[in-house]
Amino acid sequence: MGKLRSLPFFCLVALILFFALRPSSNLAEISWLPDWLQTGGDSADSWRNFGAFFLLTASGILAFPRYWRLILVVVSLLVIGLEAGQNLTPDRWLEISDILEGLAGVGLAGFLYYLFRPKSDMP
Repeated sequence: MGKLRSLPFFCLVALILFFALRPSSNLAEISWLPDWLQTGGDSADSWRNFGAFFLLTASGILAFPRYWRLILVVVSLLVIGLEAGQNLTPDRWLEISDILEGLAGVGLAGFLYYLFRPKSDMP
């Protein structure tokens, strides 16, 4: 029951961090981010893209640890869908590097959970 009470908090924090860290977001220029993330350019966008999907995946896994594999699949499809959806806007386009950065964040969150998961989740 205690985990269900913290679920809205996890979802809210994940959504705020996800939209704050996304490179296309206007919130990406907020003051608490380190300077190397605020300079702009490809490197900062790569780290924000990686970090946003890492935090989204990690918070989902922490909220629903029983369904961690499903969360990895759903967020991976979200990465691909969001990046592919950029072709629908006239000033943006699909970049494979953006997909790989997002999938790397998802993969790192899944790998860390796999390494440090509770004994009860092990087969």
